[in-house]
Amino acid sequence: MADYILQVKNLCKSFGAVEASRDLCLNVERGHIHALIGPNGAGKTTVLNLLSGELKPDSGTILLNGDKLDGLPAHKRALAGLGRSFQITSIFENLSVSENMALAILAGEGHNYRFWRNSMKAEAVQKSLADALARVDLIASSSQLAANLSHGEKRQLEVGMALVGGPQLLMLDEPMAGQGAGGTVELKRLIRSLKGQTTILLVEHDMDVVFSLADQISVIVYGYCIASGSPEQIRRHPDVQHAYLGEQ
Repeated sequence: MADYILQVKNLCKSFGAVEASRDLCLNVERGHIHALIGPNGAGKTTVLNLLSGELKPDSGTILLNGDKLDGLPAHKRALAGLGRSFQITSIFENLSVSENMALAILAGEGHNYRFWRNSMKAEAVQKSLADALARVDLIASSSQLAANLSHGEKRQLEVGMALVGGPQLLMLDEPMAGQGAGGTVELKRLIRSLKGQTTILLVEHDMDVVFSLADQISVIVYGYCIASGSPEQIRRHPDVQHAYLGEQ
C-alpha cells in the first residue's frame, strides 16, 4: 500500500466566476518527486498557495501525514513540515548569502529574532551553516550580497533556505524559470540529490526537467486534475496529449 505524505481531497477555489481549483484530488507518495504540470493559467500555483495556507479554499481537505491542515495559517503549516519556494525568488537581497541562510536556520529553530544579538553567532547557525551552504554549492559565495548572485544562484539559495527547516514536503514553484543552461543543470542535480530524502511537489514548465526527474506526474487543466501517473503513462495519455503535450 502506498505511503502518501500528502492527500488532497476535492479541493475547490474560485475567484468570482473563475474556478481556479475544481474538486482537485492529489496523492503524493513519501520520498517521491511528484510533478504538477499544465498549461499557463491551469491553476498550478493556486494549488501551492492553497496547500501552503497563502489562500483559503472554498471547500476540500488537505492532509499531511494523515493530519488535517484545514484552517491552519501558513506559519503553522511550515512548522508541520511544509517548505516552499516561489515563482519569483524570495530572498533578502540586502543581506549576504550566509545571513540569508542564518535567518532560515533560526526560523526553523523557532527563534524569536532578538536582533540586538548577532544571529550569526547563534549556536544553531554555527552548527548548521556550513553544511547548509555546501548542500546548495554556495560556500564560495557565502560573503556576497544576495543581490549580486546570478539568477541561478539566487534560486539555489532560496531552495537551500527552504531545506534548512527540514521540510517533510518541499514545494518548488517553477525553479527553472529564467535559468540558463548551467543553472538548470545545477538545480536538476540538486533536486535529484533530494530524491528519497525529501518529498518534492514540483511545478515546472520545462518538460525535459519534469520527465527526467519526476516519479509521478499530475496534469491540471482549468483547475481540474485530468490525469495522474508515471511519466510514461502521462506521456501516452490521450487526454494529456490533446490538452497539453501535443501529439509528438
